[in-house]
Amino acid sequence: MVHNQEVKVACYGQYDGYPEVVGLKLLWFFSKPENSENLKEILPKVRLWNEKDQKLQNEFLESIGCTNGILNEKQKDEFKKRYPFRYRERYGKLIEGQMLEVLLEFGHLDDLATTDAYDFASDSLFCEWAYVIDYDKNSFEVYKGLNTSGISEEDRFFPLYDGENDYYPVKIIASFPLNQLPDENEFLLECSTR
Repeated sequence: MVHNQEVKVACYGQYDGYPEVVGLKLLWFFSKPENSENLKEILPKVRLWNEKDQKLQNEFLESIGCTNGILNEKQKDEFKKRYPFRYRERYGKLIEGQMLEVLLEFGHLDDLATTDAYDFASDSLFCEWAYVIDYDKNSFEVYKGLNTSGISEEDRFFPLYDGENDYYPVKIIASFPLNQLPDENEFLLECSTR
């Protein structure tokens, strides 16, 4: 998700993210104008998790006696109090685009740092599908993996290509205006014919 030329959410999905599942979930979510507006309102407080965040979290985990990364029940409670959003993001078993609902759920917090999985789009052998909501362009973009046909400098994910892999980053196959989204059938047809 992009807002004010900044990547705000770059979420990895445990499943392949097919248009029939994650694509439709996102389409339904953004087809409700109130969801899009509510999300846009909190995006100034959303950012990607960084090294400083990780250092502070590691120090906190050590302070509560967690040295191996595995939290016992008491440590989970303490972690949840200190990092309520991060706890939900990491341990909530989010599936099918649920990150958006979780962002809205925790929109009252002053700072929402989301896990940064942006670079996963570079590996189109394993990243089969990707979706970008770009509030700056007012677009809902669909990207397909297994890309061996190349990528140009104009492509969003071109900077991720290392030049040494047979698989290029995911490539855009469809883009829809956020305020004129297609119906389910048109969306799936557009995704399947490219």
